[in-house]
Amino acid sequence: MDYEAVISEKFPNCNVEVITPDVFELEMLSEYIADDIVVYKPHTVLVYRHLIRFLMNVGERGKIYYLDGFSDEDLKVIHGGLLKFTWKSDTKINLFKNSNPDRDILGL
Repeated sequence: MDYEAVISEKFPNCNVEVITPDVFELEMLSEYIADDIVVYKPHTVLVYRHLIRFLMNVGERGKIYYLDGFSDEDLKVIHGGLLKFTWKSDTKINLFKNSNPDRDILGL
C-alpha cells in the first residue's frame, strides 16, 4: 500500500515520510525524528503506535512519520527515545500505544 499517498491525501498540510526498518538503527531513528521536532517546533507530538504526527499552529505545515514494518518492541524503543528527548522541552508528547492508526486515523 502507498501509505505516503494515502496520508498526504488525508492530511494535505503535512509533509509525510514513510520509514522502514532497514533505513535507520532504532536509536538513530529516534534522534532523526527528534531533530525534526527541533526544526518544526510542534506544540504537541501525537504518537499512535507506528504513526507520529506533529501538531502545529494554524497555517504552519506539519510532519507525519509512518513507521512501516516495525515490531512492537522496536516501537517501544522509538517511543522511549522520543519521550526522553521531549522530557524537558516545551513540546508535549501524547502516546497512544494501543491505538490502531491505520483504522482510527487513516480509515483503512
